[in-house]
Amino acid sequence: MYSRIISGLALGIEGSLITVETDISPGLPGFSLVGSLSSSAREAGERVRSALRHTGITLPARKITVNLAPADLRKEGTAYDLAIAVSILGALDILPEENFQRKILYLGELSLDGSLLAVPGVLPVVHAAVLSGVTEVILPTDNAAEAALIPEARVYPAESLQSVIHMLSGARPFTPYVPEKTAESPMQAFHDIREVRGQETLKRGMTLAAAGFHNILMTGAAGAGKSLIAKCLPGIQPEMTPAEQLVTTKIYSVAGRIRDGGLVTERPFRSPHHSITMSALIGGGNDARPGEVSLASGGVLFLDEFPEFRTQVIESLRQPLEDRYVTISRMRASYTYPANFMLAAARNNCPCGYYPDRMRCRCSEREIIHYRNRISQPIMDRIDLSLAIRPVSFSELTEERDGISSREVRDIVTAARERQSFRYREETFTNNSELPQGKIEAYIPLGNAEKLLLAESFRSGEISARGYFRILRLARTAADVAGEENVKEEHIREALFFRNASDAEREAWA
Repeated sequence: MYSRIISGLALGIEGSLITVETDISPGLPGFSLVGSLSSSAREAGERVRSALRHTGITLPARKITVNLAPADLRKEGTAYDLAIAVSILGALDILPEENFQRKILYLGELSLDGSLLAVPGVLPVVHAAVLSGVTEVILPTDNAAEAALIPEARVYPAESLQSVIHMLSGARPFTPYVPEKTAESPMQAFHDIREVRGQETLKRGMTLAAAGFHNILMTGAAGAGKSLIAKCLPGIQPEMTPAEQLVTTKIYSVAGRIRDGGLVTERPFRSPHHSITMSALIGGGNDARPGEVSLASGGVLFLDEFPEFRTQVIESLRQPLEDRYVTISRMRASYTYPANFMLAAARNNCPCGYYPDRMRCRCSEREIIHYRNRISQPIMDRIDLSLAIRPVSFSELTEERDGISSREVRDIVTAARERQSFRYREETFTNNSELPQGKIEAYIPLGNAEKLLLAESFRSGEISARGYFRILRLARTAADVAGEENVKEEHIREALFFRNASDAEREAWA
């Protein structure tokens, strides 16, 4: 007796279909699971056996072999329990044969009493199934809203193995899940940039950073407002496109972080503590889950007290900042996750946080230099805007006037992003910060004055080779914010200022 049905697994944010085959034959009684299984997947045998028994089905004293193909693909997790159980029931001729002629995707973990439990990574698997022509899905009720985010899928939720058996045997109709309304994650609470007193230069820098999706580093004394303005970033980001929403939701699906099955519609803002490990930041672990750089994809990764992160953790950001994706390699599989985030980092001038106020700062010059050197030059080269933040004066703090609001800044940022989307409509990227080096000349033509200014900056050592191209990308953003078609000399000067303002202003303080 033999049966074959369809299940699936997530490889990064892409799904892959697998075939679950069951053969029941005479021989020494036993239950074998094969097909390159992890320990959690291999334990499915005991879960399925118990779930079937509580459903009133006892396995015969025969040789039962279940294969999850292809065998060279590592099977992680518990999403195959339901498929294994249904495949066994098909091989036992307990379920009508016509059910196994239909292309149905089965996903779900079984508890020992036969209840169906939700599993992570449903969204990419269902998406892959639909693209392969498998449009019917049977899965746990708690995963139904998430699977229904793929409009072409016909989702049949089930509470238990018993209810699945009733559906497949005809005792219960196949009732597709219909969401009452489009599920959306709740909006994030964020600060309004109007709350920040003074710091007009920093606000301008944040506007440019958000408009072009550029990385930014804020350096200044403790209490100057670095963290506050960073927390304003969610409020000035433009709305996510449907494609961005789907990609981000897939990441959160694989990570098991989707709330109520809702689509992620707000750009992420992740702010991990400086004690975070490299695996938690970049991704990995036993099950190769996405890390903070992937959970922040499409949004902001805020690293406060940047030098306090371990050096190894900081240096691990080099490749994600450059390539905008992370690949986690295991012996039998590689998992690729997007890491298209905007880095916003903040640091003090010194360990105590009071420099350049020598009346309060107790750090030696050696300690200050060592503190600053915790951020290597390769990391600094990948940061487009570097700003020194002066403490707010008492007059600025108490001045009663309405500054620009987050909504107004968001309108400016959105208009600049729309210009970029139109300009790069034939490309695979959408933001200035993603503009490949080989296409910079085509999209950023320069006049003689602009070329001369850049040549002088390069000869003076003000910018490196990598910095040269980042200056051009930032200048392109400044032109977009100003509504200009071409990059002009003033845009390059502004880009030079924001990229090097931290060092220049700190030297002036000293």
